Amino acid sequence: MRQAERAKPRQDGTPPPVRRQCTELRVGSLSNVRVALDPYISVLALTTDALGRQRGAAGEWRSLILSALSPGGARAVLPIVTPRYSVSPDCVTPQNPALEIPVRDQVAWLHSVPEDDLLGDFGAAFDETPAHWQGALRQPRAWLHAYATAIDEAWRSVEPLWKWAQPLLEDEVMRIGAAAVRGGLDLVLDGLHPASQFDHDVLRIRDPEPASFDLQGRQLVLVPMLSGKQALICNLERPDAAWIAYPLPGVTELLRQPGLPRPAEPGLLGSVLGPMRARVLLAAERPLTMSDLARRAGIAPSAVTYHCDRLAAAGLVRRQKQGREAWVSQTRRGAELVSLFAAG
Repeated sequence: MRQAERAKPRQDGTPPPVRRQCTELRVGSLSNVRVALDPYISVLALTTDALGRQRGAAGEWRSLILSALSPGGARAVLPIVTPRYSVSPDCVTPQNPALEIPVRDQVAWLHSVPEDDLLGDFGAAFDETPAHWQGALRQPRAWLHAYATAIDEAWRSVEPLWKWAQPLLEDEVMRIGAAAVRGGLDLVLDGLHPASQFDHDVLRIRDPEPASFDLQGRQLVLVPMLSGKQALICNLERPDAAWIAYPLPGVTELLRQPGLPRPAEPGLLGSVLGPMRARVLLAAERPLTMSDLARRAGIAPSAVTYHCDRLAAAGLVRRQKQGREAWVSQTRRGAELVSLFAAG
């Protein structure tokens, strides 16, 4: 997998030409191009943005993802965001995006990846494993579990946005389809990203670790993703298909829409309880299971139990066992505290 480097604009604001330090994909015929909606890649783009890539994702979503990640999950993703490197082992990328596999199925697949497969990916990706990947190389099983957990945790924050974006995603499918019918796919490829250009059947992507590939009859899959405007992720080496994930047109405006579902903001209540604990209390305005509470509060399931313990000790929430599930809701005292700070 490769993540493109951001290109600096010219003084007149136009994108720079892409000449040197470029990965090249010789496409040839544009008769085998399709578009796919794979949410896993959006999770990867937004999570790496939140942890340091900073490719233009909205600050509120970066904060939301950071609050959802456990410390171990965040550490597992950090090698992918190391500056001046673009190449990662194949196991961190989705399976063929054309299959549009649900995120939770891909998380389950990551948990089951054999250690030898990960070690083989390291051998294929690097002549010598870089320092930032040494931890995963030493403990491949632990790293795979931690990385899969991070993707699952981040998905809880991204899933509402993904559902909200469905009309825009479907519009993009129609746009690509119309371009294919009208012979305009070359223009689509040339306008995917400021750090890429398509010319004379070759797609060039700015890359600190350049390489050359040939499509050679494989399918080329275009994957619109929810991300900052500067994000670009691709895998051009798969034997079944080459894919390129690019920012969904209009996604920045989508993020700014006031109706976007999100956890309640803690406001002044957060200054008293702390932002995550305040979100848990606000989310518990009606009875919720622990997993639903974590999802609605936008925090990791591994963290919600601790915060519920502290809120219960303060008499702000109650927990009731119903069958195998523990249900959490505000106590009268908790509701009064929320009401007191509602104006903040």
